[in-house]
Amino acid sequence: MRIILFMTLFSLSSCASFSENNDWVVNNQTLNGKWRLEIIDENDTWTGQYDVSVPGHWKTSGINYAGAAYYDRQFELDSQNQLSRYWLEFDGIDYESAVTVNGKYVSRQAGYFVPHHMEVTDVVEPGDNKLNVWVHSPNEKLVADWSLYKTLIKGVLNHHDTRPGGAWSDKGQDWNSGGIWGDVTLKQTGPVAVETLKVRPRVNHFGKQVTSAEIELALDSNREVGATIEMVLQQQGSNDAETFIVEQELKAGQTNLELSIPQAARKLWWPWDWGEPTLYDLTVSVSINGQLTDQKTVAIGFREMTLDSNNKQFLVNGRPYFIRGTNYIASQWLGEVTSEQYQQDLDLMKSANVNSVRVHAHVAGKAFYELADKTGMVVWQDFPLQWGYSDSPSFALEAARQARAMTDLLFNHPSIAFWSGHNEPPWDATWMKYKYPSYQSTQNKHLSESVYQALLAAEDRRVVRKASYTHEHPWLGWYSGSYKDYRTYQPSMIVSEFGAQAMPSWEILEAIAEGKVEWPLDDAVLNTLGYHNYQHHETLNIAHIQQGESLSHFWNNSQEYQRLVTKFAAEHLRLNKGGGVAAIYQFMFVDSWPSVTWSVMDVERVPKPGYDAMKESYQPVLAVAQAELTALQPSLTLSVINDSLTSFNDASLVVTNSYNQKSWKYEGLNIAANSLVEVANQQPLDGLASYLTLELKDNKGETVSVNRYLAQDLEG
Repeated sequence: MRIILFMTLFSLSSCASFSENNDWVVNNQTLNGKWRLEIIDENDTWTGQYDVSVPGHWKTSGINYAGAAYYDRQFELDSQNQLSRYWLEFDGIDYESAVTVNGKYVSRQAGYFVPHHMEVTDVVEPGDNKLNVWVHSPNEKLVADWSLYKTLIKGVLNHHDTRPGGAWSDKGQDWNSGGIWGDVTLKQTGPVAVETLKVRPRVNHFGKQVTSAEIELALDSNREVGATIEMVLQQQGSNDAETFIVEQELKAGQTNLELSIPQAARKLWWPWDWGEPTLYDLTVSVSINGQLTDQKTVAIGFREMTLDSNNKQFLVNGRPYFIRGTNYIASQWLGEVTSEQYQQDLDLMKSANVNSVRVHAHVAGKAFYELADKTGMVVWQDFPLQWGYSDSPSFALEAARQARAMTDLLFNHPSIAFWSGHNEPPWDATWMKYKYPSYQSTQNKHLSESVYQALLAAEDRRVVRKASYTHEHPWLGWYSGSYKDYRTYQPSMIVSEFGAQAMPSWEILEAIAEGKVEWPLDDAVLNTLGYHNYQHHETLNIAHIQQGESLSHFWNNSQEYQRLVTKFAAEHLRLNKGGGVAAIYQFMFVDSWPSVTWSVMDVERVPKPGYDAMKESYQPVLAVAQAELTALQPSLTLSVINDSLTSFNDASLVVTNSYNQKSWKYEGLNIAANSLVEVANQQPLDGLASYLTLELKDNKGETVSVNRYLAQDLEG
């Protein structure tokens, strides 16, 4: 089926005749590959020349450096004519860049994730061309309280507890992430180029899946000309397409158009645990006298993600949706992360029953968002503001500019449901008064507001949050209190960080410790572990993890503690479903370098026991036990959480206690879709030796889910 709709917005009778021979080519040429890198330090001293790979960081080539560097390479044009236009497109340069072609300055840009696109028609030549890129990625100056007044918008990539050196050390900026870390492309178009293509899908009727879309299209023409704009909407994997044609007169320079896709029944994009994440390709082709001058394709999804009228639940396509999330930093050097690695991580998240990922205080590589769209993973996207920054008005303006650049860059991705502006800003983080002598409780209020307004200005029907607030990060059992406090903790609507550290695989731990595993660990080894993010005080004095009699004992106890906290916190937070809690995000998923962090998988993607605990406790349908293990009469309270869209009528719950090898069953349970049901309250328990098993079955006797508890999991 091919639907064609002609829409004429302007008469072409007044348009200038296009009498020249239409001899141009629409083409993309990759400039990825080997480049020459030359480093000149801050004293204008030449320090070396290297052959490096682009995309990549200078760290990828083993260079531990911060400052300015020069990249250059040759590229060739087979031919050039008067009608062709040429554009250079850099998908990511960390942090500032200035581009020259054949010795002529072209353009400058700042922002590690902000694309640097420019026209180079007037400076390229037939044959060989020389491309030079000045890249400047400095460290913050090590003044007093330097990390409270940062001036680079890099989020976790230049200040965080998971950085080499950690957050609170002068070495916390080691192994700078500078370089050309995104793809580089030379694009050739005709007289008209597609500058911007933004799509706002709308679900007009949830039940009948009636959808429409509004389109912002910006075209750049080097002359006044009549153009034909063809929009083709096609479901991925289908041969059916809808075609819409617009005849448009273009002026020289930029023309901004507001177009639309009319209402029709189309498939919706759903998160993976609720349905299919159906994607459509929208291809916009611009032609002059029948010859293509430029084309752009974006993947879109028809979905709506909002807050309910009481701001207490997230709605996906009109239905309340409970989020079982995780925080994510794939690497400290994003140019090293391949599409295959992003896909592996998303698959591992799905296997652990995670339905949402918070891209924690940074913008990831473009492949991540494309794959999240296809996978059906709901994305919480942070802007890269992590803790404290300069309070100057100029910095707030620059942050707002980059926030707009982020929403422009990621605008069309259906997976992104939330924008969040600032992680634990100083005005919300009173703990900073213990870290910084110069701390002021009002710091960065204007900055946070400036970014918030920029995110709102996208008007893209996403949930926009000014900050990820400190009160949403309980950290019980790690930075304060006991993990058992989750039992009585009154959480906010969103709990966006919780968890505990655990050591990585034994092989990685040995490598970090450089093979020095003698017991007890000496100060040198502890300092090395600290550089790799291990927190000794919290481990021993708050978590009370037992060191044991060897490093292997300590390693095992560390991993077991994370497992225990992950399971206990996740289940008790989920028991607030329908009671004011709408989203929980474990912190975090993978180690971003060889380190000792809160991740449930190490940098080699070897799972820690905490991964299996999260997988079990994040099951969409889950029976949960809460125990009162008193000396007089131990008892159990049993509940079933159902985050799915399936109702289970006449279901049963089988409880098996290893203490006496007894099982008992609760029958005739009616568990509505998307609900929380209490099955038994303070059911007497004979005792508990090693483990307890809860098995939920449907009315056919088929197992829906299994949840297992060790004795220590139920203490509290």
